[in-house]
Amino acid sequence: MKTIVIVGGGAAGLQVAIGLGRTLGKKRRARVVLVDRSPTHLWKPLLHEVAAGRVEPTVHHTSFALQAERNHFHFVQGELASLDRTGRVISVATGGTGDGTGATLQAIAYDKLVLAVGGVTQYFGVPGAREHALALDSVSSAEQVRERLHATLRRACARAAAAPQARPPQVRVAIVGAGATGVQLAAQLRRTTRVLNRYGVHRLDPVRDVDISVLEASPTILPGMDRELASRVARQLTKMNIRVATGQKVTSVTAGGLTLDGSNYVDADIVVWAAGVAAPPQIATFGLAVNEKGQARVGSTLQSLDDDNIFAIGDCASCRPTNGANELPTRAQVAYQQALYLQSALPRHMSGKAVEPFAYRDYGSLISLAGGRAVGSLAAARGISGWYVEGKLAALMHHAVYRRHILAINGWGRALVVSLSHGLERLLGAGTRLH
Repeated sequence: MKTIVIVGGGAAGLQVAIGLGRTLGKKRRARVVLVDRSPTHLWKPLLHEVAAGRVEPTVHHTSFALQAERNHFHFVQGELASLDRTGRVISVATGGTGDGTGATLQAIAYDKLVLAVGGVTQYFGVPGAREHALALDSVSSAEQVRERLHATLRRACARAAAAPQARPPQVRVAIVGAGATGVQLAAQLRRTTRVLNRYGVHRLDPVRDVDISVLEASPTILPGMDRELASRVARQLTKMNIRVATGQKVTSVTAGGLTLDGSNYVDADIVVWAAGVAAPPQIATFGLAVNEKGQARVGSTLQSLDDDNIFAIGDCASCRPTNGANELPTRAQVAYQQALYLQSALPRHMSGKAVEPFAYRDYGSLISLAGGRAVGSLAAARGISGWYVEGKLAALMHHAVYRRHILAINGWGRALVVSLSHGLERLLGAGTRLH
């Protein structure tokens, strides 16, 4: 029996594993193996809500072992250590501690390998950024942002109590990068400061005393997206008292702030780096062609340009589809479509049948701005020009994207129960973590 190994259990990797497990695995036409360092999966576009305390990770996690048992694939928890392309074997470090000590290497042979390891924060070599800025590329890093915000608010309140006649000191939050992650995080943090004030977690004025700014090196926010969408989002951010500064290149970061364009220093209590995504450095060690971000270059069928037995999808892949001249962006929509494609293409590869090339379609963009606010641009379809949505309708559409993911990995019955549990969790709580 041939073996398909998927490395990375993000939205794309898990979806491929479930899809192939339900078809090839269930019928014992192939052995499907999923490898991931974590025992659980969380939909990555939720990370900005985790950082703002809007989402409790444990409520939205799903167990890889549980999904494997239900969907006829095997799960191995561990870190990809090496790849032997000649022998078609990967080594996975399993059973170690968080720093990798005490791990044992497990060899897993494959006939087809899918790299879906996602991306990591790209710091562009900016001095101090890695050391002093918080990232937003994992559940643990998102939790760090939330904990830092709460601690900073408490310290500011303590200073205000010690000097009641003085104006409460400002809490300054600087978010570097005005892509979807950066602007959505800014909006959620603004909402969080209001909620925490309402419940007495802090006594600062959530607008006057908590300054939130978004800094972007490009001329506009949401670079690479629709310009009208960017303008609409910028107007919403202004209404939320979030400062947006474009054309501002961060050249260094310190423990107390950051420097813009090499000379203008900006004080900041919290710096969150959301300026870019690159592939994990390990990808470049496999002898595969990569781009400047370290992403594996793939052809029209998502196979590596150097090895037909290796596929790459999502943030770790550099793909130029046949229906587009530009490299696809690192967006959840791209990874989702690539996962759907591989679910049908890989069985054909295994059977030696012809495979149609991957074709990407941009359906538009949805940006969630918290509190029922959202802005979206919908792509043109069947001769109808693209249009824009705002407010509750856009928020509902954004919410539906996550529900589609829940449906894809759980099926209709379990997806309904999961959605009800999420709704009850928010109804019974404050809607935001208060500690």
